[in-house]
Amino acid sequence: MKKALITVKGTQKNAQNETDTIELITEGEFLKKGEYYYIKYDESELSGLDKTTTTLKVGEDSVILMRFGDNQSKMIFEKNTRHESNYVTPYGNIMLGVRSDEIKVSLTENGGELKLKYAIDLDERVLSDNELHLTVREVN
Repeated sequence: MKKALITVKGTQKNAQNETDTIELITEGEFLKKGEYYYIKYDESELSGLDKTTTTLKVGEDSVILMRFGDNQSKMIFEKNTRHESNYVTPYGNIMLGVRSDEIKVSLTENGGELKLKYAIDLDERVLSDNELHLTVREVN
């Protein structure tokens, strides 16, 4: 894997129209293997996911986000498709639904960016609308 500088900007808007944005700049790893790009980085206290590693498997039309550590989950993002995900936290497990409205991938072997727009629901009741903008820059 190549070393990379990764910028993650996540915006979440809840049912009360309150918006929360988190931005994280961190070192991570980046690799193209076959048809997929893999992006891996450690979360921080800022994201509320301290002691958690995030790995993204990015394809042309889908993204799989996997978290390992204190917070574990596997979320599948596929345009106009709802997927359920078991979200494991130190406080218990939650089954969440994820439905993507937009997936934009502009990655090369040297980096690039990924944009996701998606909704998270609990029992098919939307909890939040979310945007994730991730940029990857190879570091020599």
